[in-house]
Amino acid sequence: MARLNDFLGALRKGGVRANQFSVMITAPVPLSVSRDIQFLARSTTLPTLTMGEIAVPYRGRQIFISGDRTYEAWEVTVISDRDQGILHTFQDWSNQIGDIGISTQRQGVGDEPANYYGTAVVQQLDRQDDGLPIRTYYLHQVWPTVVAGYELNFETNDALVEFPVTFRFNYMTIAKGKTADAMGKHAGGSASVSWGP
Repeated sequence: MARLNDFLGALRKGGVRANQFSVMITAPVPLSVSRDIQFLARSTTLPTLTMGEIAVPYRGRQIFISGDRTYEAWEVTVISDRDQGILHTFQDWSNQIGDIGISTQRQGVGDEPANYYGTAVVQQLDRQDDGLPIRTYYLHQVWPTVVAGYELNFETNDALVEFPVTFRFNYMTIAKGKTADAMGKHAGGSASVSWGP
């Protein structure tokens, strides 16, 4: 027989809340905006772990063994700040990779991926323990593939502008518990973008 107290006992500390997180993104290219930018990340997702599979036929059956690991694109939805500094930052980062104007050349980073790769950190925070991280996901060799636009509409009232940015990354590492770097102890979607050396 199912017992309510058994269920509540399994929800230690009230479970994990989806709105307790922080995001930090570090890009390697110096841009013409301020180096430390605070913004609100309205939403993001934890990276999905996908392992490919190989079907091996054996006497009328298929035996499955592990294939290659792949990572899906990672997206952050950002609430725009008043001067749109965050939007301009991501647009400039994209422009550094490939000119968005008439030129067919890259803008100062060359063809070396290391020149435009960054790092992203996503932390699930503990709402009861001073906002310390429960688990930290490090996304390595990150770069923006899509800096989405947003609709301008006379009929839109009582709404802030927000836009998604889609990133690709090559691999990730995971750190468990409070020993991971505490990028931000702010509950909710507080996040920062900083530009590294």
